[in-house]
Amino acid sequence: MTLIELKRSIHQKVEGLNDRELLELIDAIVNRGDEVFIVPEHMKAGLKQGAEDIQQGDIVSMDDFEKKYGQWLNE
Repeated sequence: MTLIELKRSIHQKVEGLNDRELLELIDAIVNRGDEVFIVPEHMKAGLKQGAEDIQQGDIVSMDDFEKKYGQWLNE
């Protein structure tokens, strides 16, 4: 399929859509351009530590978390 054919195909499909959420999603994808999510420097250390914790098995199950902090979660 050539680039022109691909564009026409996409255009025809979009014209036939009546789903607002899907159209908004397509709009967001088309308008994002070359935007890439960049992790801010101040978050990188925490992400690295979290990955290391997971690799070392230093984790807490959701059940254990809810038992420990259940009252706080329900406030």
